[in-house]
Amino acid sequence: MTERNSDEVHGFHRHGASAFVAEFSESEREVLINLVEQIIELLGERRDNHMEDPLAAMVGITSHDSPPDDEVLLRLLPNAYADQVDASEFRRYTESTLRAKKYGHSMSMRMGLKAAEDGIIEVDHDGANDWLGAMNDIRLALGVRLNVEQNSHEELELLAPDDPMRGVYAVYSWLGWLQESLILALMDEAI
Repeated sequence: MTERNSDEVHGFHRHGASAFVAEFSESEREVLINLVEQIIELLGERRDNHMEDPLAAMVGITSHDSPPDDEVLLRLLPNAYADQVDASEFRRYTESTLRAKKYGHSMSMRMGLKAAEDGIIEVDHDGANDWLGAMNDIRLALGVRLNVEQNSHEELELLAPDDPMRGVYAVYSWLGWLQESLILALMDEAI
């Protein structure tokens, strides 16, 4: 991310009674747009074709009863049960709704970023929740690529400067900080 003086780095902060604001450099905005568009594309890979059963579409039953092959998509749409039969049944009734919710969060974040040509993002309480959901999904995806379940944060901090995963880890960490700033701003609202 871009180098900034420590008094210039704020993340999200409360603005007025019901708004939350953050300012991003052009490069930060481009990184966020790129990442959220990748999530949108990935979530679109498991869309159902409900032409055969409009009732299934209306109540959100998916034709997918097996977990996604892609490891990132599997992390975003995980199995709910260890037992494969239970997991398949649960997935049929919930995946479509979960995918739509994640897609909505990502689209909200993307639209906000695209509309903010000056780099200033302002969201209301619902928009803040959309951003938290979308940033979480991006971090989950990056975490899969970084293999955070196997690698400790200490190990990731020690990646060589020329290791391509070092940049991925920097974005992963930055997004964690950005999420925290939004959560703190939301907590400030509650006080």
